[in-house]
Amino acid sequence: MDCLKQPVFMVGDIDENVNLSLPPSSGEEYIKRVIIEAQQCADVVVAANVDALCVKQPTRSYIEPLAGCVQAPPKLSPTLEWQQYQVSDFSEMRLYVNQLRDEIQTYKRKWEPHDIHLPDINDESTWINLCLGCNSEEKLEPTLNTLFCFNQPTVEQVLEYFVHFVETERKIEYKTGRWIYTLLVMLEQPLNPDTCSCLRSLARICSVIRANSVLYQLIDYGFRL
Repeated sequence: MDCLKQPVFMVGDIDENVNLSLPPSSGEEYIKRVIIEAQQCADVVVAANVDALCVKQPTRSYIEPLAGCVQAPPKLSPTLEWQQYQVSDFSEMRLYVNQLRDEIQTYKRKWEPHDIHLPDINDESTWINLCLGCNSEEKLEPTLNTLFCFNQPTVEQVLEYFVHFVETERKIEYKTGRWIYTLLVMLEQPLNPDTCSCLRSLARICSVIRANSVLYQLIDYGFRL
């Protein structure tokens, strides 16, 4: 540990009477000022007048609400336990998928891509119709065998199409939710700015749909009766 106390490089003699209110004239002088300020700091500092109640209370992380999101109605607000369960379940699913992907890429697991004819990546309506089985005999199911045939740009683009579809329809049906959830699981990090913007848009429209849900209106109507 003594080697950590040795200076990395020599800075020469230090004038402790230097005027610290003036800007340093060189990099060497700046380092000398840092040394002087460090020498003026006490080795041990004891906080005074600490409120004991603040110490005993657990700290809470603060997350700034996303702009544009509608606050959940009181009767539809998710509990903390529910949120923690969903986050844990989603994280385990992503970990499982990442492990499968790594095993396939390193040839530790045998997997052959299915013979799937995918539309042009820029054809939004065809993608939505194919995934949801609208006006077509063909239909893609959001299975791992299907999603492993998608490269990451395709996953990001199809997710953006579904977010736009939900913003237009103002509702999320079961088959739409399955696709969105699976695409979220397949996202790889780090996320690019466009994908981050897409996720924020998804959060906003989901909050609006929740606030305007028929279930909440029925519950609220029942309580008022």
